Amino acid sequence: MRKLIVLAVVAALALMAAPAAFAGNGQGGSKKTVVNYSLSGNVTAVDADNGVVSVTVVKANSAARAFKGKTVDLKVAATTLYYERTVDGERVAVTLADISAGDRITSNGKLTKATGTFDAKRITIALPVGTCLTD
Repeated sequence: MRKLIVLAVVAALALMAAPAAFAGNGQGGSKKTVVNYSLSGNVTAVDADNGVVSVTVVKANSAARAFKGKTVDLKVAATTLYYERTVDGERVAVTLADISAGDRITSNGKLTKATGTFDAKRITIALPVGTCLTD
């Protein structure tokens, strides 16, 4: 009899937990509000005082694809990493001061979907179009 009572209690607890396990937003599961983005584009402005690099998006991963062809503001912080590609194919460290309007860049970081806020983890200045790498 004791085993039957324990089994009934366990079954009741399992049934109570099941709806919470399958709860979602009604769209097949929960949607992430902050996602990893990766994009490339052309710098239109740099505002070092406010920590913003404005970029017209040329290519993007699925997280940022909706911004293709639009100008977005990449928020930069003290932890943002900056690099530049050389004609040797190397990646060298640079600073925010080395980025200027007209540069082609790639960037990745976190995108907050609700606000369209891009928090840049890394920005890399690409080689100008048509530049050949040295052998």
